[in-house]
Amino acid sequence: MEFQSCFDIIGPIMVGPSSSHTAGVVSIGKFIYELLEDCPQEANIVFYDSFAETYQGHGTDKALLGGLLGMETDDPRIKNSLEWAKKDGLQYRFEFAEDCKYYDHPNIAIVTAKCEEYAVKVGGVSLGGGLSKIFMIDDEMVDIRLSAGDDFTALARHYQPKRKRLVGAK
Repeated sequence: MEFQSCFDIIGPIMVGPSSSHTAGVVSIGKFIYELLEDCPQEANIVFYDSFAETYQGHGTDKALLGGLLGMETDDPRIKNSLEWAKKDGLQYRFEFAEDCKYYDHPNIAIVTAKCEEYAVKVGGVSLGGGLSKIFMIDDEMVDIRLSAGDDFTALARHYQPKRKRLVGAK
């Protein structure tokens, strides 16, 4: 684990039920939201291992969509983020896999998100206690630690030039 204080262990103020399967995952989605500077119009989400097995029961699906919609870990709308995604026009698809070739951890999600003429592929891992880490952006390995109180706009700003224009976009 990568805890830096006792508050990391306790976890953030959040919509539950799990700091690993909800709060940490909201942060991964929120980082992508900030990376794109808006809510994506499309998202392909691959859950691995533990996430693939328990995503609905622990609210991982709702948490990731909530983050992609720009919600914070304590936003009560997370519980209804499937409906919010539909209302906001976010088209999403969930896929499930056992092993991730990029990173070894049971709580991994890889999201390919498109917004206007940009697309990003982001790999994130929820470490527990509401902490998460971005380990990949567009197939390049990175090491960005996320905690609920972080300024995701500032963190994402350093990686925005890595956004790729879609083929054929004007």
